[in-house]
Amino acid sequence: MEELITMAKLLREASALFTCITREELESKDITWQQVLILEQIVHSPKTIGEISKAVSLSYSTVSGLIDRLERDNIVKRLKDKKDKRMVWVAMSQRFDHANDFAVHQTEMETFEQKTTQMISSLHVLQEMYTTKKRVTS
Repeated sequence: MEELITMAKLLREASALFTCITREELESKDITWQQVLILEQIVHSPKTIGEISKAVSLSYSTVSGLIDRLERDNIVKRLKDKKDKRMVWVAMSQRFDHANDFAVHQTEMETFEQKTTQMISSLHVLQEMYTTKKRVTS
């Protein structure tokens, strides 16, 4: 039982640390977490607002409003489909360099990624333990 309490505390601390790191980074870039989710969807290829909305589990109107702000800040652009004028694609603007704007210092990022990988592995072990215990007790 003591180990479970320790793990719960560690998970809570990790969550608080993640929140703190992301909040500081996002505030320094004047961008919201929801906007990051949108950018993550279009960083490799343009998508429609409907596709983005579905992927991030936000309403069409919410996503459209978030894209309005990103477009106003010249981070994304809307593109009319050449074949179907009713379709609008959302893409990263050419001026926006996501690697520079979102990355913290390279060494900090590498350390963070290593720790994140370790944490994910630990969470998988916890998940397996829970699943095994659930099977045994059922």
